[in-house]
Amino acid sequence: MQQTHTTQRAPSYHLLLVTICEQMRATHATLSLTAILSPSLPIAGRREGEETIAEVAFEQGRIVRCHICIRANGRVLMQHREALHVLHTAGMLLWQESSYQDIHVADAVTSSLPAVSSDTEESDRVPSQAVPVEQVLQAALPIRLRHVFLLSNGHRTPRDIAQVLHLPLDEVERFIEILHTRHLTIWQSKAS
Repeated sequence: MQQTHTTQRAPSYHLLLVTICEQMRATHATLSLTAILSPSLPIAGRREGEETIAEVAFEQGRIVRCHICIRANGRVLMQHREALHVLHTAGMLLWQESSYQDIHVADAVTSSLPAVSSDTEESDRVPSQAVPVEQVLQAALPIRLRHVFLLSNGHRTPRDIAQVLHLPLDEVERFIEILHTRHLTIWQSKAS
């Protein structure tokens, strides 16, 4: 009888960094994620033909390390806030879990999300998750619906969510309504 070996692959996520940050924060996750970056991303110090990767490490939901480096030799090109800024503008990336090594870094990055706009004319009602993130079978939700759910944190207006996801406002409002009818989100007063 021939023995077969199964290769286990690390879980991967095709998401925006802002969505991953929300999910890590909501679940207080401790893990490290890596993604191969597009050659078209503007990264200072990268030579033509060099493949770059990003690594973002979370400890109890907070980013403690973020850097962009050359894949072949590990030379760091950007780190901390500079790297976060590039990754927030990179769009959707294929993130994979990597080995979680010593991430206790003295200079932890504390602000992981870009600031959201606050329009004074906008309603004070915002969508909020009606159930804990870890109780939702996210794989069953279409990807854009999942992103809107993860960003519905009681602080962001539909307009804020639309800006973060680069989607039309009416589409985001439709997704919020779908989540509401599925009892996954509720409307509440905007938290200060």
